Amino acid sequence: MRVREIQVKSALTFSEVKKRYTLSPYVGCTNSCVYCYARDYARRYKEMKWESEIIVKKNIDEALRGDIIRKKPVYVFMSTMCDPYQPIEEKYRLIRKCLEVFLEFPLLEIELMVLTKSTLVLRDLDLFKGMKKITVGLTVTTDDDEIRRVFEPNAASIEERIEVLKTLKENGVRTCAFISPMLPMDPERLSKMLKPHVDCVFIDDMHYRWRVKEFYKKLGLSWALEDEYFEKTRKRLLELFQK
Repeated sequence: MRVREIQVKSALTFSEVKKRYTLSPYVGCTNSCVYCYARDYARRYKEMKWESEIIVKKNIDEALRGDIIRKKPVYVFMSTMCDPYQPIEEKYRLIRKCLEVFLEFPLLEIELMVLTKSTLVLRDLDLFKGMKKITVGLTVTTDDDEIRRVFEPNAASIEERIEVLKTLKENGVRTCAFISPMLPMDPERLSKMLKPHVDCVFIDDMHYRWRVKEFYKKLGLSWALEDEYFEKTRKRLLELFQK
């Protein structure tokens, strides 16, 4: 894996579409999810080998401090250009440093959303417990770990992600499950696995389907890339979570 360290002048990026700030300490992600479309947003990094090249924003915590003072963000999403708790975070600890910066501004009551597929997120449980407005989301795209191995080869197992959600909720941290994209699944089983451990659920289909069309076809899963599958699965999941 190639690692490139850079210095940044700003940490927060405002999304006009989402009306929120995003914070990405790294660009690139070694989870190697087949369907990843972050690279389609990161146009200036389009030449990167996304799964084997990581850009490290080494001073992002210092830049964040300045951005908070200047921009006074209300909502921050971490992150869009990577899994913030991918393995390289063990070495650089940039997300932890950023969380510590947010804790320096309790009066602003900034609302934070952290999204990951990694068990490393539990390392920062002590910081989450000190925050008033924090939601930690785990992306759980299927109930089937065989499907997970095919589509998300370097990410934590489904069972491990469920355990993370359970631990977070038991410790009073607001949790969310991101069923996005909806991979082939048993909606009943997935909802049963998640429901006791989450406060909210976000459901979405597959974006940039052209990117994975041949991959699905090769696996004999083309049916799971059709509108009918996404509409039917979304409807069933919503019914189950609303019970």
